[in-house]
Amino acid sequence: KSQDGQVNDKIEIKLSDRGGGFGAFVTAPVEENELLFTVPRNACVTLSDAISDSNCGEAFGTLIKAAGPGGNTVVMAGYLAKEYLLSKEEGTNKNDKESSLSKFGPYLATLPWERGINNQEHVLFWNGDDVEKLLKGSLCYRESTELRAEVDLAIKVLNGIIGPYVLAARKSDEDEGFKFPWQSDVPKVRGIVDGLPEAVKGAFVCMLTRSFQDNELEANENLVPMLDMLQHADDPNISHSMNEDDGTVEVRAKRAITAGEELLNQYRAETEETMPYHRFFSRFGFVPGISEPIEDLLEDRSSIFYPLKAEV
Repeated sequence: KSQDGQVNDKIEIKLSDRGGGFGAFVTAPVEENELLFTVPRNACVTLSDAISDSNCGEAFGTLIKAAGPGGNTVVMAGYLAKEYLLSKEEGTNKNDKESSLSKFGPYLATLPWERGINNQEHVLFWNGDDVEKLLKGSLCYRESTELRAEVDLAIKVLNGIIGPYVLAARKSDEDEGFKFPWQSDVPKVRGIVDGLPEAVKGAFVCMLTRSFQDNELEANENLVPMLDMLQHADDPNISHSMNEDDGTVEVRAKRAITAGEELLNQYRAETEETMPYHRFFSRFGFVPGISEPIEDLLEDRSSIFYPLKAEV
């Protein structure tokens, strides 16, 4: 609402009925096509925010040109990680002259940056031993290990782009000392910046599990506050669309919704041949309709993750 968004008075936020984390519910009946909430463009985290960033925008643009379309996700993850790490420094650095190091700080605090937050079990948060022990031989092993390798490479690339500005935000008064006029205020990076690998992994999880495309014609993926917290259902009761004039995202009731119902969105159709349940786990960190812990399913060699052997 502080960004001029609209929220229906019938909506409340509380613990979801579908596993861990929070969800949105209606406290009174809602009619089909009734407006539930709107999210203005300036409240969303977009690729435009990343490439126009005063610190890293130029480097992000160069990375996109060198990496092609896949570079968009890397850049978005880098921008998210930088903003998150800067937001963690707010109030800890006496040398700060800005009231806020990140304009998205309050929103970023709601995202799953660590394993277990909102019941998030994404494979990017796992350690290598667990991956080998639980996933080797499963249908999602190859995709999971390839994704982890891609993110490890991205961490090295992004360390050189966002690392200096994270270190600059962490500088204290004691670090200042004398400087010649031509010396940069941005410190040089020597090695991987503390906390950066974890932040980049968390940012990739956010992009993989919570991002939305602008429209069917554009591949740019953005984070849309509030819409991204809605739980998944293969038969959703909401629909969302973007106003092409100003980029505002509108969320409406897809059907009549009764009081007490949770608002549900469809992440991907569960019937898609390209998104079987084991890939749903690799992408989103959960299996639809399954409340049993993922580790138990893997240890029991569930058919979700392991191919069935043909009887002889």
